[in-house]
Amino acid sequence: MSLILDFLFPKNCLLCGKSGQYFCPHCLDKQTINSPRLSTNNLNYEGSLSLFKYNSLVKKIITEIKYEFVTDIINPFVDISASTLKTNFPHILDYWRQNDFVLVPIPLHYFRQNWRGFNQSILIGQLLASKLKLKFSDQIIYRTKNTHVQAKLANKSEKSLNLENAFTCSDNPIPKNIILFDDVSTTFSTLKSALKTISSCGDLNRCWFLTLSGH
Repeated sequence: MSLILDFLFPKNCLLCGKSGQYFCPHCLDKQTINSPRLSTNNLNYEGSLSLFKYNSLVKKIITEIKYEFVTDIINPFVDISASTLKTNFPHILDYWRQNDFVLVPIPLHYFRQNWRGFNQSILIGQLLASKLKLKFSDQIIYRTKNTHVQAKLANKSEKSLNLENAFTCSDNPIPKNIILFDDVSTTFSTLKSALKTISSCGDLNRCWFLTLSGH
């Protein structure tokens, strides 16, 4: 069956067009890996890691998943992301494992999720957590406000207003240590809004932000 699908829908590298896979080794080698950023002024928020620079290839991958619904890209992309995190940041991963951090994906409003048919952050996050041997829960917060797409808003004040009261906590216990996860973030405004909600609902101890891409 896979041979028939590959014939009918051939896979080509999203950057150079080489046939065989969605991202060839040559183009992957060009990707920039970001360094983690540690927080110095927030007791709950410890740091952030946007794994890859948000450049042409990663942007194409995320666009294909979110807007073209090419979900078969998710598995190989998560494999590469998990391998990169294990290789480059083993100390962070060990810290998360040893302190029972729970990976919590950013939810979509149900209108948008029903239209898309899935939440890419849940699909990617659940698979990534499994490969990294981390705990996972998508039952901690919900998006109660159908917000505009952050990237399309002009300035920080509009983005901040857009996310005001966007999330609410579920009735489930809040984990002590969490990793708030999203596919891509440039300002962390969505993650910060989610953290504010979670912090108000329980005795959160530590939080990290994790995205697969960002500046």
